[in-house]
Amino acid sequence: MFRLRTLERLTQEAFGKKIGVSGVTICDIERGVKQVSRKLALRIVAEFGLTPESAQRLRELPA
Repeated sequence: MFRLRTLERLTQEAFGKKIGVSGVTICDIERGVKQVSRKLALRIVAEFGLTPESAQRLRELPA
């Protein structure tokens, strides 16, 4: 999620707003305190138009 958020140049608050959660939730997910639910993952895919190929490219970017 961090890679996508930084690639999109969004703050945690702005990223969260796009997918219907708070910036605190994004922070907790990025820190490993919370897990991404299936429902939230589907919202991220829909909002950012991710495909399996684009998701793989994100994973290959440096952290």
